[in-house]
Amino acid sequence: MGLFSSKKDNRVTVGARYRSADTNLITWEVASIFNGIDGTPYAHIFCVQDQSRRKTVAQSSLESGVQYVRLPNRPA
Repeated sequence: MGLFSSKKDNRVTVGARYRSADTNLITWEVASIFNGIDGTPYAHIFCVQDQSRRKTVAQSSLESGVQYVRLPNRPA
């Protein structure tokens, strides 16, 4: 096994949930992913508690773990 074999899979997927790194109060869920006209991969996310709250963020901001922390997958 290589040096990176234990690295977590940080790929953004539809249905993945995140919390803002600075608060545990709001849970965001990925509604869709797409490539912007600038070639940057983006994700549409919505607030689980209030689905009228939506935003578009760069996938890299979700993957980095700095601004958003990925939550464990929900049981099927």
